[in-house]
Amino acid sequence: MQFNSIQFIFYFLPVFLAVYYILPANFGTTVLAAGSFLFYGFAVGWDPLALGVLFAAFFTAFFGGMAAESEKRRWVFWPAVFCLGMSLVFFKLFLWGILLPVGMSFYVFQLIAYLADVYRGKIRAERDVIDFFAEAFLFPKLLSGPIASSRDLQKYARRPHRKLFTFHMGLQEFILGLGLKVVLANRLGGVWAQGSTVGFEQVSTPYAWLAAVTFSMRLYFDFYGYSLMAVGLGHMVGWNLPMNFLEPYSAKTVSDFYRRWHATLGRWFRDYIYIPLGGSRRGTARTLLNLAVVWALTGFWHGVGGGYMMWAGILFALIAAERLFLKKPLERSRVVCHIYLVLAIVLSWVPFAAGSAGEAVTVFSRLFAVGGVGMTADFLDCLPKYAWLLAGGVLFATPLPRKLWGKLQKTALADVFLFFLFWACLYLVATARQDPFIYFDF
Repeated sequence: MQFNSIQFIFYFLPVFLAVYYILPANFGTTVLAAGSFLFYGFAVGWDPLALGVLFAAFFTAFFGGMAAESEKRRWVFWPAVFCLGMSLVFFKLFLWGILLPVGMSFYVFQLIAYLADVYRGKIRAERDVIDFFAEAFLFPKLLSGPIASSRDLQKYARRPHRKLFTFHMGLQEFILGLGLKVVLANRLGGVWAQGSTVGFEQVSTPYAWLAAVTFSMRLYFDFYGYSLMAVGLGHMVGWNLPMNFLEPYSAKTVSDFYRRWHATLGRWFRDYIYIPLGGSRRGTARTLLNLAVVWALTGFWHGVGGGYMMWAGILFALIAAERLFLKKPLERSRVVCHIYLVLAIVLSWVPFAAGSAGEAVTVFSRLFAVGGVGMTADFLDCLPKYAWLLAGGVLFATPLPRKLWGKLQKTALADVFLFFLFWACLYLVATARQDPFIYFDF
């Protein structure tokens, strides 16, 4: 069950919110825990394997957290983290694309962060089973994040802010995210899909560039849309989830881009992998080694295909080059900086989109006209159909819409706009094929 489905919008969410707000506030966390369990059950079709893995991870972290507060916490913490991490490795290596339980990559990282925070003494271990279930598996963030702070989750489990203003703001964010997903992301995906169907060795160089650019936009609006919907749902139940996208295309370097893109995953790798390895405190060589480890793990987290490792390798090489010699020359010109960033990001997504190193090489060969540019009829036929989507994608990748929305958000005009956007989105959802969120695969 996805946020952009009729089942979620018209059945699950209204019933859940009715029960949540009708019952007294002190039942709120219990309703959230029950609702999150039902949501996950529907999402996995009540698959016993997926449910079994979820509960095994839950109890490992729950009892591991309490034991990690004891004097012998080291002997408990590391085995618990090992069990969680290796379960994810097992499913990624041997069952990825077949039986990988949906949401596992996200909730395992959330649980490891919780155990690490208890072990370090940053938070107290949770001793209420229901509160901990709600914190770990809160349905707005369960399937694709964001990965939230354990301290914040404990705070909201005890005192959710159930206010009309917060609910209204959350509803607005949910509809905006739905619009980004349904109106932009779903439709922009057609160019790459068509190229994959035909075979990229058959397309022209202009078409290959159009496919690469639209895929980068599609991925951004797909995951940004999901994240905005998740934050909105959190606000609707009084939980303040972190923003996952901080205007990444306003960045000047690739390293800055990935501090803004999927920000909560980046912070997880920084806090629980990069800094414990030594961060940037032990010289250039050790810093580059630590970055290489982080990006290798990031590539593996996304998938075991050669395309994901190529994607991670390209990004590591770019970030390493920025640290060594590129950053200062780039900062001399804002225009050059942004041209470099956009080209680097668009090209880096090619192996990610291709899924395999071999297919990525084929796409790169068309992008850079190996064997000739080819006929451009495919590009000329496709461009008029996607021109307005491209223009909208470019506009909404800038800070301008967010600034404008900040001025209009509290006006009646904003709600009128969202009313029509909501029903337009539902029409598109009802009349088009289901297009799942890309990050559900990870």
